[in-house]
Amino acid sequence: MSWLEMENLHHIKSKRFIVYYHVIAAMKLFEPIEIGGMKVKNRIVMPAGETNFHTPDGGVTDTLVEFYRERAKGGVGFAVVGVAKIEPHFFGGIAIYDDKYIPDLKRISDVFHEYDVKCAVQLWHPGRYEISFDPNRTPVAPSPIPPPIFTKKVPKELTKEEILQIEDEFADAAVRAKKAGFDAVELIGSAGYLISQFFSPATNKRTDEYGGSIENRTRFAVEIIQKIKEKCGENFPILIRIPGDEFIEGGNTVKEMKQIAKILDDAGVAAINVMAGWHESRRPLITMLVPRGGFAYLAAEIKEAVGVPVIASHRINDPLVAEKILQEGKADMVAMLRPLIADPELPNKAKEERFDEIKKCIACGQGCMDMVMQAQPITCLVNPTVGREVEFRDLKADKKKKVVIVGGGPGGCMAAEFLAKKGHEVVLFEKTDKLGGQFNIAANSPLAYEFAELGKYFMSVLPKLGVKIHYNTTADAEKVLAENPDVVIVAVGASPLIPPIPGVENAVTAFDVLTGKVDVGENVIVIGGGGVGCDTAAKLANDGKKVTIVEMLPKIGADIGVSTRWTVLLYLNEKGVKMLTNTKAVEIRPNAVVVEQNGERKELACDTVVIAVGTKPNDGLYDELQGKVAELYKIGDCVKPRKALDATKEAADLALKI
Repeated sequence: MSWLEMENLHHIKSKRFIVYYHVIAAMKLFEPIEIGGMKVKNRIVMPAGETNFHTPDGGVTDTLVEFYRERAKGGVGFAVVGVAKIEPHFFGGIAIYDDKYIPDLKRISDVFHEYDVKCAVQLWHPGRYEISFDPNRTPVAPSPIPPPIFTKKVPKELTKEEILQIEDEFADAAVRAKKAGFDAVELIGSAGYLISQFFSPATNKRTDEYGGSIENRTRFAVEIIQKIKEKCGENFPILIRIPGDEFIEGGNTVKEMKQIAKILDDAGVAAINVMAGWHESRRPLITMLVPRGGFAYLAAEIKEAVGVPVIASHRINDPLVAEKILQEGKADMVAMLRPLIADPELPNKAKEERFDEIKKCIACGQGCMDMVMQAQPITCLVNPTVGREVEFRDLKADKKKKVVIVGGGPGGCMAAEFLAKKGHEVVLFEKTDKLGGQFNIAANSPLAYEFAELGKYFMSVLPKLGVKIHYNTTADAEKVLAENPDVVIVAVGASPLIPPIPGVENAVTAFDVLTGKVDVGENVIVIGGGGVGCDTAAKLANDGKKVTIVEMLPKIGADIGVSTRWTVLLYLNEKGVKMLTNTKAVEIRPNAVVVEQNGERKELACDTVVIAVGTKPNDGLYDELQGKVAELYKIGDCVKPRKALDATKEAADLALKI
């Protein structure tokens, strides 16, 4: 199945499962399970993932401990901490290469055990993916084949002696994990790191006992497992994370990975955590272009080959989807990292059937993957408390105030949620019939459909917190002041920017196209290749239109995050969208656009022209209220058009102050 075919599958609808749950006696998601003698209270796994909450050398910080505490409190059954580096020179990850880190690592295991959560450390060696603190250091790998990403350095081929030494390092790290109180360890044999480099015929060209046949390519992992068992005992569970399919040219497909999984099962692993692809795979793996639970089929394939529990991963952002995967027997457990970043209480809310109160991960990547790829601490668009758990843990206002918020977009709603939790009286004005703001517009694109979930969450939760919402109400200064507020927050967003191009009256706006307010012809030119232009082009192309994007800048999607942009371009290319860069629209005619490229002008025929060149702040109300209320603030795009990540962070910061 191609990734585009997968994207076109029908997405699972929550409504379909409400009746489903009344039929079954209890959710399988909350049945206990045993992993290598370790009893786990439910089947929700928080897998390992970089947070950058550690010290530069990989030491544990209070921020990291409290981040994990919040997820432990939220009801997860099993957590994997990491990645944890087994050598000191790797950039990134927490440290487990020296005994001096054991006491701090124990702080993490103690937090999980306080809430009856079993936990493991994921042991990591990046191999050829290594980014080192030492610029003169050469990465190592099974064979001297450079990676197409990260440093792109040619790695040194490991000798037999060096292989055995690294195996010992893995085993010694496992001993430290056990001494630090962890219940298990997990080997990362996925994503393109060292163990998976040995697995793959694309990166392992060795002719000795560690290369060639599948058995030989798996030998490195098997010997690590054996050495951990020798040093930690047979009763210390070892898990391994593998790709169900590497999705790289010349790599292992699910057919070969099933054989590898069987060898690992025979070697004594206690469970297998199934991912999809490597970091270098040229197909979407975690963005919205992957349907919810879209890679569960890989877990199901691996499960056919082994007798140990199998964990399904990727884009399982909803407990209803997770339950379906378990009920259909595709996996025994489900991994939910970003969903638990977005809402640490997801397990408890699901157990109590408070599904509409779960703040779903919208797969935007803005606060997590984009930050990790820039070596920055993670945050979350829908949950700006990430990394700031202590600050937001016991919200309580010193003095109750009446707060009026104008605008029900992500910023306004986030402010309303936190202020209501602090005990303030909150009134929210929204000019449409639903919350979500521009997210509801973007959600009409196949690139952004998950954005609709945030508005749904707020529409469910804010009334329960006591927020009074006035829908279909355009709040002017008179309406706002009639509420006698102590505080006013203006969060009215931005409006489409109409450029001074001759003939612009012949065009329509991207917002009107996305919301279906205008008819669009078969041949469309979208002026502006930023995020909104890409969303619009994707929708139109998906509807069968012939689409051309005209962009002044050297690249399309310049404002889209690094973890997502390449998948957007991939989608647009697959859909046949023509993309013109370094191209300026100089005139719009009734059935054509005149563009200038490399100093030459030419006319592009079309049926419809769409303007998507950005937005301008709606700041009129803020100016009108100046001096008329005791406290007046503005947040989000009405300050300056940016990303929703900025709006929700501003909302959270402001809520702490009021």
